[in-house]
Amino acid sequence: MTEYSSYDLLPLPYNEATLLRVCNHIDQIQNVLRRPMLLENPTSYLEFRASTMSETAFISEVIRRTGCGLLLDVNNLYISAVNHNRDPQQMLQELPLKQVGEIHQAGYAENVGAAGERLLIDSHDTAVSDPVWELYDAALILTGAVATLIEWDNNIPPLARLLLEADRAEQRMKQGQNNASTLF
Repeated sequence: MTEYSSYDLLPLPYNEATLLRVCNHIDQIQNVLRRPMLLENPTSYLEFRASTMSETAFISEVIRRTGCGLLLDVNNLYISAVNHNRDPQQMLQELPLKQVGEIHQAGYAENVGAAGERLLIDSHDTAVSDPVWELYDAALILTGAVATLIEWDNNIPPLARLLLEADRAEQRMKQGQNNASTLF
């Protein structure tokens, strides 16, 4: 028997067949747990010709069909947008933000793709970048204060540096709450 593992999630074509399979798996998990789970938006490095819907439409439909919530990974959203030449703010607004139960933030590595294009990799080994913080600010205006996790899995800095990142998220969350209250 050959065992296979991958460091990252493997990509999926966003079509009806994949949608049915993912929804069935989520339903199975939620039935066992007897509670809704959170589905995280993935990092995307390539797209399939077989896709018939966007990533955000796919995720939104999974959430609508299964009743699960959204674990909004702002870093993943930003990476996918950059890697596929999309507007991260538009992608954010296309997601079912009322279903967000948790937010993740992380750092990324920057590379160059085969055709010389900018390619971002979800590395979790650096501080959260300014563009990701800005997208986080926009998300908080739309979601309100939501529990946020800073993911830093590699090249872990001293605790004081990690606490600065956590404090930065907390301050932005408070500011986002203030900004959201003035909108409604």
